Amino acid sequence: MVVPPNEWTDVNNGGYETIKVPFMRTRHCKTQKDSLYRSDLSKVMEGLNVLGKIPWKINQKVLDTALKCWDDGIVLGDIPSKVDYDVPPQPESLKYRDYNTLGDIEKKHHLKNMDLHSLRCSALLKLNQAKKFRDFEEIFFPYNVDFRGRAYPVPPHLSIVGSDLCRALLVFAHPKPLGKNGLYWLKVHLANLAGADKMSFDGRAQFADENMDNIRAAVNEPFGENNWWTKFDDPFQGLATCHEIVQAIDSGDPENYLCCVPVHMDGSCNGLQHYAALGRDRGGGKAVNLCVADKPQDVYIGVMHEVIRRVEVDADQMFEFDENSTDLTRTQKALLKQIKSARLVNGLIDRGVVKRTVMTSVYGVTYIGAKNQISEKIKEKLEEKGHDIDEIESEIHTACGYLASLTMEVMGQQFKGARQTMNWLTECARLIAAQGQPVSFISPIGVPVVQPYRQRRTFTVVTLLQNIILTNNSDMLPLHRQRQVSAFPPNYVHSLDSSHMLLTAIEMQKRGLHFSAVHDSYWTHPCDIEEMNVVLRESFIDLYNRPLLQELKTMWELRYSSITFPDIPAQGDLDLKEVRSAPYFFQ
Repeated sequence: MVVPPNEWTDVNNGGYETIKVPFMRTRHCKTQKDSLYRSDLSKVMEGLNVLGKIPWKINQKVLDTALKCWDDGIVLGDIPSKVDYDVPPQPESLKYRDYNTLGDIEKKHHLKNMDLHSLRCSALLKLNQAKKFRDFEEIFFPYNVDFRGRAYPVPPHLSIVGSDLCRALLVFAHPKPLGKNGLYWLKVHLANLAGADKMSFDGRAQFADENMDNIRAAVNEPFGENNWWTKFDDPFQGLATCHEIVQAIDSGDPENYLCCVPVHMDGSCNGLQHYAALGRDRGGGKAVNLCVADKPQDVYIGVMHEVIRRVEVDADQMFEFDENSTDLTRTQKALLKQIKSARLVNGLIDRGVVKRTVMTSVYGVTYIGAKNQISEKIKEKLEEKGHDIDEIESEIHTACGYLASLTMEVMGQQFKGARQTMNWLTECARLIAAQGQPVSFISPIGVPVVQPYRQRRTFTVVTLLQNIILTNNSDMLPLHRQRQVSAFPPNYVHSLDSSHMLLTAIEMQKRGLHFSAVHDSYWTHPCDIEEMNVVLRESFIDLYNRPLLQELKTMWELRYSSITFPDIPAQGDLDLKEVRSAPYFFQ
């Protein structure tokens, strides 16, 4: 939008001037839609209105760089290759076995080409929208919420919730002077984007100072011989920050330099932070930076070291039987798979291999999901070592399953407090679903949540040109009990992180400060980082000073009076006031 969106005043009024958008993305759940009219949504709407009022503009330098990448076929970040994978030609005569193998290769290349086509379309949509809005002084994004209360911009392609390219293309429309510490936080931000985020804040600022020649090279010759910035996980955001740092320094007066690039403060494995606060788990809280520490704690590194240790132990085992024997017992076959899997992945495990599984473990990642996450990284590493991953696909599949099981087992042992709370939430959801009822609750800021999972029925309409699949969504369909149970803990935690974010947004607006966020990544001007850090900590403490699990249980006992719910897990001795002094709570 080129004008501020209409404020949300009720569930039917807000957002665009002419296009009607729903207040909530309810996934066709009529029960939840009806509940919105009986709920006090004032806090939620206030938070959405704060986010929607923030004016943005297009970062011209990043847009020009991204367009050059696309025009010149430079593969970088979200800009995909324009060249398809070669599909091997079919030989004239084939044996049956060879034909099947060739078909598998062709199929994989075809799927990769389809993925590339999708990525190209996505990149073009983002770039074309950015070009259309590049000359506007202000653009705005109306917000609504999903069925859990999480806030999202309505536009589907270009917004800050998008990829690295989207985030780099958008900057605050109204710049503010960097002030005394703004340049310091820009340097910290650059180090975070460069992956140098495991050190203290001072160490990160020093990292930027030590790489000042690289920073200037990125600004002066982004595609010259020095390709330092292109190796970032988020290269376009890194480039945008490099430009801002150089311009601030070259202005001769950095404190008065008007900066429009937002700086991010991200939660440390935020799902585990919420679990630690719910259960007052000191051990878990310390691992995810809820406590005072001289340097940031890295939960992923701790899990990684334990997984590596166990893999090395398995890989060093010797076979006490003939591995080529045709009459191995079931136990021997399982041990053989375990040892071979350990030997295949031994030496390949690093922080990146376990990170996604650890991060999503508190959001209910399944064994299959964890295996797929790990498989992506292991395949990359095997390819780098020169392995033909198509030839050893079966071995990789087995090894990644072994590694997924190991990672999830280590997580369960290292975060017992979070596991106890998760188990309690799961058991309560199981009792509710067993009654044939969808799991429902009210979030801390008043969002009525009704889980929409039902056994959807599909109908296929066969035509001469194609098959069209129609899906029937109705509250009258049978409940999907398994999904009701497995999805509840992550959905509940998502409602908590959304409550924390919107409460922070409201307080920031009261203080006259710009604020935006992508779930657990909070954004503001560099000069306002210290004040935002105070606000987000106070909002977190205020939220968890409430007995949230007891409130949830009481709510359920009133709604499902025939169910006897288990006792709430015993709480630990974590003092939430420590969060005020925990420097790396958000970093």
